[in-house]
Amino acid sequence: MKNYSWLVLLFLVLAGGCKEDTEIIPKSTPTRTNTNIQSVTAVDGSITQVECSVETLNSGEIYQICKPANWNGELIIYAHGYVNDKVPLRLSLETAAYAPLFTSLGFAFATTSLSQNGLAIQSGIQDIIRLRERFIREFGQPSQIYLTGASEGGIVTTLAVERYPELFSGGLSLCGPCGNFQKQVNYYANFRVLFDYFFKGVLPGTAINIPDDLIAQWRTVYVPAVLAAIKQNPAVTLKLLNTAQAPYDPDDPTSIDSTVINVLKYDVLNTRDAVLKLGGQPFDNTKTVYFGTGSFWEDYKLNARVQRFSADPVATQNIRQYYETSGDLDKPLVMMHTTKDPIQLFWHLPLYQYKTIQEGSALTFTGIPVNRYGHCTFKEAELVSAFGLLIARVKGQELAFLKQLLASVNPADGKIILSVRNQ
Repeated sequence: MKNYSWLVLLFLVLAGGCKEDTEIIPKSTPTRTNTNIQSVTAVDGSITQVECSVETLNSGEIYQICKPANWNGELIIYAHGYVNDKVPLRLSLETAAYAPLFTSLGFAFATTSLSQNGLAIQSGIQDIIRLRERFIREFGQPSQIYLTGASEGGIVTTLAVERYPELFSGGLSLCGPCGNFQKQVNYYANFRVLFDYFFKGVLPGTAINIPDDLIAQWRTVYVPAVLAAIKQNPAVTLKLLNTAQAPYDPDDPTSIDSTVINVLKYDVLNTRDAVLKLGGQPFDNTKTVYFGTGSFWEDYKLNARVQRFSADPVATQNIRQYYETSGDLDKPLVMMHTTKDPIQLFWHLPLYQYKTIQEGSALTFTGIPVNRYGHCTFKEAELVSAFGLLIARVKGQELAFLKQLLASVNPADGKIILSVRNQ
């Protein structure tokens, strides 16, 4: 018997493609299926028998569907975060935590690797819809279908709930670029532009022209070079962070390294894929005014000398048409975001909330700020509380179920611990 302590693992962002209609996308058929039975033991000692199947489709997309023996008739679908387009399709690591947690509480759980990696928001929405249809064909129509996702999965969740309210009962969107997608794209490129200004010659190429050598040797050569540069010039590094408005934790010096490396990584490793899927180069800083060096004359010099780039109109049009959320909600949406997220910035939450006010759907939206540094660095108790709140909003009542969710959290350390044994 093998026991595992399951901790909720949430990671990263961004995504793309043009909107497709569900009717015109051909359905892939399973080519391989693996089914196993698990015994999930919760903190309170209760044991749940869960049947999980993993299917690989002709397209390479992978489905995981888990249904407990004591199924409550409700389904949770999970959309994972951003994965680099060069990585093979695979199920996300966090499904190992989510599937046992939610099935131990009586829910069926379904997730997909998605049909492509990289910028995969639009195709990801359709992948989620097909997964929903697959579950219904096999097990029947659930009484409720909840959609949740983190980072890129957060905006997939938000857009799917906005566009297809008839398909989902509600959504839990975590740390996604839901407030202003164009502004998020600009953030990554602006950070690179400012890094190149303050640390000339450390990285080859530009914010929009990424050399093959930079991509191939990013981790082995250029990450160490970046870290050496910012450690040698801490005052200049703070000017970079301030002018880019990039969050870090003043009480944790390692957060500065983390912010710089991880934001630059998005520009270096993901720009080419974004340009391809958006139909052009989306970054434009021709009219951007940078400030934050601490000196008027230094700000003036920065704006006079920093590199400037113009966006391709087709790319910005595609973003406006396919990637920007509307805030128009017919079903409940709960959104949670850390206040010092260096990847998908916190302002997405208040910007999205403002959209719901403009659309007259503010009462259908619940925003939850979490005062913490990091991308999707939520605690287990925060996650289960947010999900319990979503269920309460969907069913229009306070639920004893929220107490049941919180009972899954170990009071000693605030973490979710489940024992899972394959049979």
